[in-house]
Amino acid sequence: MSAKQTRPAAAAKAGACGVNKPGADRAAGANAGADPAARHYAGGVVDDIMVVGVGGQGVIVAAAIIADTALLHGGLEVKLSETRGMSQRGGSVSSHIRIGATVVAPSISPGEVDYLLAFESAEGLRLAPSVVADGAAIVNTQQIVPPLAASGEHAYPYDAIARLMECSRKKRDGGRGTHAGGACLTIVNGNALALQVGDLKVAGVVLVGALSTHLPFAVETWEQAIARNVPPSWLEMNLAAFAAGRRTGGIEGSDET
Repeated sequence: MSAKQTRPAAAAKAGACGVNKPGADRAAGANAGADPAARHYAGGVVDDIMVVGVGGQGVIVAAAIIADTALLHGGLEVKLSETRGMSQRGGSVSSHIRIGATVVAPSISPGEVDYLLAFESAEGLRLAPSVVADGAAIVNTQQIVPPLAASGEHAYPYDAIARLMECSRKKRDGGRGTHAGGACLTIVNGNALALQVGDLKVAGVVLVGALSTHLPFAVETWEQAIARNVPPSWLEMNLAAFAAGRRTGGIEGSDET
């Protein structure tokens, strides 16, 4: 699309931006016999979700969980595209997920990201300008410094989280910031939460849990999607990681440990 679809008030961003979370909408919808997702995607609304990180962090699996959740819900079109590049060598990797009643293009247009899920802080800083004004950025505190930056040949933004939080604060206060990352910024220490659950390998699902609080799908549907994408022996730990991410997903501009 050439211009971002204007969202009706009922489809406004959820989470830590002063807007009711889908969980609350879901309860109200249950009483009214309505489907929160149907209301959310009414009028041609399409959610554009970008998952970014570094090779080996689980970006592709996380994107598959998000896409499968929408498909398992039913009644929606989902487009998933991936850019792996040099991912197996520690380079940047990204996935685009587009969800709506009708979705045409598989890739997100520049500057039209509704939800940015960044597994690495510098990647979050780099892609934050792509988030729409009323969008949401969920950024992991992990830093993976490329070899050339570690050797001093290239610069690395060690202050990426601080810069994102400062620009987000300025944007909420009515100012402008190049890396504001949308109106809603959630910082998550995904690695620490994963270790509390039991293993660093489930950090990606912690971040998916944080994102899930912004989308109108039932917890049970998310859990079914996780079961489809992780080995059975890892399912219990991944479900615990997802729950930990949901608990931290509504905390704005904070480092949850």
